[in-house]
Amino acid sequence: MSIPVSQLSRLIPLCGLPEIVLGYIGQQAWTENLEPGEDLYADAATQDTGYLLKGRVSLQLTDGTHRVVEAGTTPANSPLVAPGPFGASGATCDGKVKLLRLPRELIDSIYACWWTSRQQTGSGIELKEDDLEDTLYMTFYQQIQAGGYELPSMPEIAVKIGRAVDNPNSSSDDLARIISADPPLAARLVRTANSPAFGGEKKIIHCRDAVTRLGYANTRNLVTSFVLKNLFTTDSPLIQQRMKHLWRHSRRVAAIAYILARLSPGLVPDQAMLAGLIHDIGAIPLLIAAADYPQLLDDTQKLDSVVDALKPELGALILRNWNFPQSAIDTVLHCDQWFRQTDQPATYSDLVIVAQLFSHIGTQSMQQVPSPDLTPAFHKIAQGKLNPMSSISIINEAEKEISAIEELLEGG
Repeated sequence: MSIPVSQLSRLIPLCGLPEIVLGYIGQQAWTENLEPGEDLYADAATQDTGYLLKGRVSLQLTDGTHRVVEAGTTPANSPLVAPGPFGASGATCDGKVKLLRLPRELIDSIYACWWTSRQQTGSGIELKEDDLEDTLYMTFYQQIQAGGYELPSMPEIAVKIGRAVDNPNSSSDDLARIISADPPLAARLVRTANSPAFGGEKKIIHCRDAVTRLGYANTRNLVTSFVLKNLFTTDSPLIQQRMKHLWRHSRRVAAIAYILARLSPGLVPDQAMLAGLIHDIGAIPLLIAAADYPQLLDDTQKLDSVVDALKPELGALILRNWNFPQSAIDTVLHCDQWFRQTDQPATYSDLVIVAQLFSHIGTQSMQQVPSPDLTPAFHKIAQGKLNPMSSISIINEAEKEISAIEELLEGG
């Protein structure tokens, strides 16, 4: 049976989730009646999370004390079975009890980012007096406001291609001449045009033919994507390791976004790939500047926190300087807002949100983010026709193509 959204919206950590996600969660919930004396912490029971709907439950807390929770009270809005705020080691029914049950992994996934989201303000993090992390945050923030950072420049060849595409008198020959000034780049573009993704049934060998097959807009997006890797570099060996990780993540997200865009009418795959590559662009100048702050180099958690808080605003500033469209700027501003909901059809922001979450599957960071299907963005992709099983199947079946796209972006 489906549980009403109004009932779920009172529960922790579900409160505050968008209605579309609560409706999806409600389809996975069920109720269960228990008899007096039954143990909620029996092995089978802890596979799921329980909320008290009727009756009373006695909790055995880890400090040796007991606590009674009654249906209809505020504590009943928290899960009785871990994860939860009670620190309980056991729970026994005091009389007949009715529980609302939800899959444990679903609640675990929401809890992964629930506390963090409540520590944040609209500008990034909740500032606390005399805290080193907050002092560093304010230092970086004030430098951004004052224009104190040297922002990365758009690679010159991408600028030239952009101008040529915007010039109505340009021809395929004109674009090919610009690209051919960089032979490895020209070779990558030809290889891309010959790939199955771009209808490469008939093999071509000339850059001009590649431009003609791909089209001007695709050519611009692909050339920009191919040269962005050069921005992910710094003279600091410690920070360079972070840059490499950032580039690998961006490359993976770009490849998955490309695949997902093909399922979503109105979204262009090569533009989705570029959106995936630039979604963390604001982190680049922050990581470079961090080399001057030993406190950050010695504490990766602090560095992550400051970068995560500031990269959206700085990324938007970079893309405005590059004259990128508003859709790209919106992507860097919103791509980490997992539970963001709008009334629009699927956007590139939605696409990158979902692509990021898929990129974390099978990694340690998977425990720190929600499952893709718990985000409003997931339910917009492919016009809402995805489900967890089908989406995983799509990504798995496309893994060879994803790897090929990553290789193209790497320049291998």
